[in-house]
Amino acid sequence: MAKKIINFTQARIRDLPIPEKGRAEYYDKEAPKLACRVSSSGHKAYYVVKWVKGKTLRVSIGATEDVTVTHARKQAGTILESISAGVDLAAQKQKEKLGKTTLSEALELYIDSHQLKPLTVKDYRYKLKLGFSDWLKKPVITISEDMVLARHKKITKTGRTTANTTMRVLRLTLNYAKALGMIDSNPIKILSAATLWHDNVRKDRIIPSDKLRAWYRAVIALSNIRARAYLLTAMYMGFRSGELLTIEWRHVNLTKKTIRLTDTKNGTNKTFPIPEALIPIIEELQTITGDYKWAFTGDRPKTMTPEEVQHGKPMTAPAKPMRAVTKSTGIEFSPHDIRRTFATIAEAVGLPLTMIKRLMNHNTTNDVTGGYIVTEEETLRKAVNKVASYIQAKVTTESNLIQLHG
Repeated sequence: MAKKIINFTQARIRDLPIPEKGRAEYYDKEAPKLACRVSSSGHKAYYVVKWVKGKTLRVSIGATEDVTVTHARKQAGTILESISAGVDLAAQKQKEKLGKTTLSEALELYIDSHQLKPLTVKDYRYKLKLGFSDWLKKPVITISEDMVLARHKKITKTGRTTANTTMRVLRLTLNYAKALGMIDSNPIKILSAATLWHDNVRKDRIIPSDKLRAWYRAVIALSNIRARAYLLTAMYMGFRSGELLTIEWRHVNLTKKTIRLTDTKNGTNKTFPIPEALIPIIEELQTITGDYKWAFTGDRPKTMTPEEVQHGKPMTAPAKPMRAVTKSTGIEFSPHDIRRTFATIAEAVGLPLTMIKRLMNHNTTNDVTGGYIVTEEETLRKAVNKVASYIQAKVTTESNLIQLHG
């Protein structure tokens, strides 16, 4: 069938007849590769049609109601130049489509494609919103280096650590956007190029040994049994807060006096002995949460069904009870300060570094010597009880100190 060739004008395009079925194509006399397709639905649109490598390549320009004849001809010329230059227009169009993905959507795509812990997901969402709440609906392609520099300067006024942590979440989100082809480069790289990342200042706050007794008594006095058990388990076993909060009762064996941590930060599952001094605290916790999945279960509505009991959520770090301890003692502390205190005590009682690493579930695979050592459970038990004995000595009366033996 011969091509239908006409001289495109606004009036002629408007008056093109609507086919009863299917569609009809008309080609412009002035720009031969420019076509107007008319469908039986009444829709009319401009296309560039060109034979490339034995195949018909059809590139959409837009609906005739949105694009003038003059503009369509100009667009056709630009598209034909790109084709001649070997530009992959399909890939370019896909990239433009991906570029419309918003910052918030890009983070969710990252989360969906990675096996992250619930607390990590919550942290990423929180930090992105904290630093970039007004960017969440912006297409990632619109985020520039100038914007990053300005926002980094603004967040730094709030805190250097906050600037680092929020920018790191932005970096991983935009790195993923780059990997998917949404953007050509990550604008965050300007921070490295301009050496604007802040040096990490390692915190060294602990609960001093001469204040352990006051801290311990304030914790014991808490009416919230779950908070009491959380704080004392953190102190006596040195667990990370996230690992502690997600302990399941099926991984607690009070007969063998062990707790098994699963899917930990370093990707391992490990069993740890419970120190003798902590057993009564764990037993007390079991009396109120033992029927639930999580040892530190979240709030428990009375209307929960048995199924909901087994699929509920763990509690979050007990901020209110912690503030009560600080108010009564004047001791400022965080969950990680407690973990740091455990490590400090472990060193004070003479435990070797490799043992401290194992008690704290640090990765030792990069340690040439440590990688050869497999610490047996009873060796760990003696070590953790040595730490517990030191704590007990500090929290009991001054005249009743426990003598530590090597």
